[in-house]
Amino acid sequence: MITPDLLRRMCHARSRLQFELEPPASVAQLAREAGLSTSHFITQFSALFGQTPLQCRTRARLERAREWLLASNEPATQIGLALGFDNLGSFSRLFTRHFGMPPRVYRRTAEPCVAPLGCVALMNQANQARAGDDEAQQQHLNFGEVAPRKVGQDGGLTSHSSPH
Repeated sequence: MITPDLLRRMCHARSRLQFELEPPASVAQLAREAGLSTSHFITQFSALFGQTPLQCRTRARLERAREWLLASNEPATQIGLALGFDNLGSFSRLFTRHFGMPPRVYRRTAEPCVAPLGCVALMNQANQARAGDDEAQQQHLNFGEVAPRKVGQDGGLTSHSSPH
């Protein structure tokens, strides 16, 4: 079972894998920080996020490359190098495998960005699975910050417990 504390540590490790470029943290270092052996860390990470830590890091760098391609006129080669891809052929192959087309073609098609499922959404899913009744489920989904609401017949927001 994954405790809230372990989930927090795993989300922190995932965040570091996704956002730290130079120098990137090693998987062994992240495992130590999470209080797990390297092999147990990789197993738990894969179970939680559906990918290994290295796949997570590569996917994050590819997503960043995609955003950079769409937001600038930098050559794809420069973007790949700046994001830590030492082998440009490998960068192009990975990009093509992930997005279905090479970086230059992708830039011309300018597809919109889609945000990945974050740790808060994963925690909400875990809370939702534990919640028994509908009211408790709603409070867990929004961490009890805002009372659940629905749209009334007049189009305005009403309290979830109102008699409408």
